[in-house]
Amino acid sequence: MAVSTLRSADDAVSPVVGVVLLFAISITLAAVTAGVVVGAEEGLISSAPTASFEFNYDADATGSADLNHSGNSGALTLSHVGGDTMDASNLEVRAQPGGTAGESALGWSGEVAAGSSVTVTVDAGATVRLVHSTDGSSTTVATWDADSA
Repeated sequence: MAVSTLRSADDAVSPVVGVVLLFAISITLAAVTAGVVVGAEEGLISSAPTASFEFNYDADATGSADLNHSGNSGALTLSHVGGDTMDASNLEVRAQPGGTAGESALGWSGEVAAGSSVTVTVDAGATVRLVHSTDGSSTTVATWDADSA
């Protein structure tokens, strides 16, 4: 009789061990999945440069890149006054209405650092954005709106 009591007491251990192992495997898979998702997410996030720009508009002048659309134009000087240094090949000046000017039209080359400036011809009522583009994504670094100037 003692043998059958011992044998029936061992039956409960197997389901408990199975539940504990299943729980441990589930937690491990969740941790691995979370690690993969976070790692992939970090690769997708591209940090745009942070820089400060000043804009000076002169209605009686013209610039090196002509983004003029209406004929009622002036010169807008964009000056890098601080922050991250950027590669000129990744920068564009976009004017609405108007057009887009890249590195060669702007006259910027190499690195754009504090103290660098460029002058473009824009419509008197334009909105101008300095855009940094890299790896298929673009970020507006600075914006100038003629109406708020």
